[in-house]
Amino acid sequence: MSFHVLHVFQHGATLAKERGFIVCRAADKSERRLPHEDLRAVIIAAHGVTLTSNFVSSVLETNGIILHCNESYQPCGITAPLLRVVDARAYLNQVSRPKRLNERLWQHLLRGKTINQRRVLARRELQSPHLDLALRTNHIDEGNCAKRYWQLYFPAIGWSATSRDRRENTAPNQMLNYGYTVLAALCHRSLLVHGLTPTLGVKHTTRYKADPLVYDLMEPFRPIVDMMLAEFLREADVSMRAWSKKVGVELREMRVQHKRYSLKLMDAIDASASSMARSYSAMSAEPFWVPEAA
Repeated sequence: MSFHVLHVFQHGATLAKERGFIVCRAADKSERRLPHEDLRAVIIAAHGVTLTSNFVSSVLETNGIILHCNESYQPCGITAPLLRVVDARAYLNQVSRPKRLNERLWQHLLRGKTINQRRVLARRELQSPHLDLALRTNHIDEGNCAKRYWQLYFPAIGWSATSRDRRENTAPNQMLNYGYTVLAALCHRSLLVHGLTPTLGVKHTTRYKADPLVYDLMEPFRPIVDMMLAEFLREADVSMRAWSKKVGVELREMRVQHKRYSLKLMDAIDASASSMARSYSAMSAEPFWVPEAA
């Protein structure tokens, strides 16, 4: 089955479900259809969009998620399926907050993130001795690795900044924020599907309007969004709308390495969340898998 991320940019559009299809009708009465079972996420980046109850329930019943954005493409909320318990052992072990297991899971996540950061730089013919050393010694200082990474990454994509600040209202930061938020929505969905509670993190702490396990799970996937942006900025149209379309396409089409074969990025998010659930069930980090950029 080919899963899709649907981006809605048409102001005043109506989303409904009819005869097994999701139907998007524009204000000019034109319409597009998509089999509702193929829909994994809906990104609404327009104003005046009407969602029928049949549309919302059909997305949630097939474990999809709806991300709501304002007119500046900034996320302002999600509509997600209900929490569920898939494996009672995994759920109870997660809520018991096993310190040793969480520390090991976090190290796996950090290592995967650092490997993927190194691959992003390698695609730009760059190398960071600091990242190389961290991976060789298996002692990854997240803050310093991130600092060295951004110092190389931003100049490589033609930007003058050498640090990452999500609050800065600059094009690359806005685009990264948007890409990470779509990624977070898909991670949120996968955690719910596999019976984990997003509010209990491995490393990130619980705080207002935050789902720490989502931020934990998405760490090794973040550099893949960085890779998307580096490639996108070479294109003729580098508008925010064009970027949001590319994010949707790449999440569906890009592949990452999984042992002896590759997976579509969207499926890799599911596979990683599933392996985390198995780790909690077995109280062992051994089943846990994080992606490596192809």
